[in-house]
Amino acid sequence: MKRKLILITALFFICIFFIQSSAGTKGKIALMYAFDNEGALLRSRLILQDSLFVKGRIFRIGKLSTGTKVDGKVVIIVNSGVGMTNAAMTTQLLIDRYNPEKIIFTGICGGIDSSNHIGDIVIPESWATHDYGYYGKEGFLPDSVYVVLPGKEREAGVLYFEVDKNLLEKAKSAGQSLKLKPVQERIPQIKTGGKGVSGNSFIDQKEKRDYLKDKFDAEIVDMESAAVVQVANVNGVPVLVVRSCSDLAGGSGSATAAVEIRDFFKVATDNSASFVLELLKQLE
Repeated sequence: MKRKLILITALFFICIFFIQSSAGTKGKIALMYAFDNEGALLRSRLILQDSLFVKGRIFRIGKLSTGTKVDGKVVIIVNSGVGMTNAAMTTQLLIDRYNPEKIIFTGICGGIDSSNHIGDIVIPESWATHDYGYYGKEGFLPDSVYVVLPGKEREAGVLYFEVDKNLLEKAKSAGQSLKLKPVQERIPQIKTGGKGVSGNSFIDQKEKRDYLKDKFDAEIVDMESAAVVQVANVNGVPVLVVRSCSDLAGGSGSATAAVEIRDFFKVATDNSASFVLELLKQLE
């Protein structure tokens, strides 16, 4: 009997702990990234209040300094891990545990459209999974992902999952006053709109880049964003993806994408994170 009472008491306090953890961050903005280094600048600005290790992910909660002052807005910062499955799992865990009011995903990407150069910020209005579909006699045919969206009773096929329109408008405003770090004496540009694509492969082939442009009219490619936007859409959570080109998918000139991402990783990640900090000012 005594042992049972101890067990019940322990479970009670565990439940209280998780309720408080969730309640203290309810309605806050979540910032996500895939590589640990993509979040270095954001973490350096975080006045840490709490952290929680859940299923291999560290959720950091605190107030963020977006400039000369510490803003009152509490944020949740988490590394999703690389790849579509990791991104989807972490996004759902984030929503279930913390119920954020908005999700912003930041990091690097590969350029698809030739107008996007290294260091440029690209913020697509919709995202598709480029390797989800059917292989037949005529090759690969992309297909829609079937989900049940909020307010719907039946599942429906969705090829392009959309980011939040209000956040996209805020992003346009944020880009007007931000000065990005130059790359090889060129000042990177900020582009909002268009399409992004994601899949579980690192694209370093010109033929694949051309295919993604022709088939999806894609601006950029990465390995997580479509999964994050899909999960956010299904849960009814506003989401935005901010990506900075670290390479041209397939490389440019004599350099491969693998070489470019090594050389320009830091400037691309810093530009993307700097844009997020500027965007947070708009959201205040």
